[in-house]
Amino acid sequence: MMASSEETRLDLRSTLLRGLLAAPLAAGAVWLVATGGLYVGQRKLLFPSPPPAELPVAQGLTRTDLSVDGAPVPMWWSTVPGAPTVLFFHGNAAQLAGTLPEATAAMVAGLGFAAIEYPGYGLAPAEEPSEEGCFAAGRAAISALADLGVGPPVCVGHSLGAGVAAAMAAEGRCSALVLAAPFTSVLDMAALQYPWLPTSRLVKDPFDSLGRASQIAIPTLVIHSRDDGIIPFAMGEALAAAIPGARLLPRNAGHNAVLDAESWVAIASFVQER
Repeated sequence: MMASSEETRLDLRSTLLRGLLAAPLAAGAVWLVATGGLYVGQRKLLFPSPPPAELPVAQGLTRTDLSVDGAPVPMWWSTVPGAPTVLFFHGNAAQLAGTLPEATAAMVAGLGFAAIEYPGYGLAPAEEPSEEGCFAAGRAAISALADLGVGPPVCVGHSLGAGVAAAMAAEGRCSALVLAAPFTSVLDMAALQYPWLPTSRLVKDPFDSLGRASQIAIPTLVIHSRDDGIIPFAMGEALAAAIPGARLLPRNAGHNAVLDAESWVAIASFVQER
């Protein structure tokens, strides 16, 4: 027996209603999966450490292994008599073995140079990298430099490393600060990339440099490329405006090339005129 037109209309309405109810449920499920995936996998996104590499043999650079939370963490350094020493913190996709170009450029510019690995990167074992692990390595490096007779260093950080440098400066451990291609915080970067997710409740490693800005009371230079395609130039501007007395040096070199020879000459000039 064929259904009446009224029954057909009821069936259509029922089907439509089920579809309308299913759509938000499906969207909600997708949102929950995306939120959970971001929370669980965020450190792999934030710390995409490259395959571990041995430190190259480098003229004038001495390697030493420090202990951070009971595990060995390599550091290398070279001092220049009468010149300030910079302590360099690399970005999130780099490692200590790749800091030779920065070491060379700094020494050519007349500066001493030191750099530390982050636990979970390169030859520094750890379950996984973390903000606190990076900070612990920074504190250990500054303490090691003090044991070598090097006063508070000029803390220089690139990208994620700028977050480490800013934290060390806010703790009063640096004589001057250089932030190259810095972000204001991981929270701000996450909000830019995932505006539909509650990133403020998910981020484990905030690296909140903007929140620390008022605690930084040393000469500060912010170097940022206007054409940075990874971290917006506006974030460098915001940090330079928030840190008391900070200077902003705009460049047009891209994100990964911003710390070129020209920038290191500018850093040396900035440090020596303090």
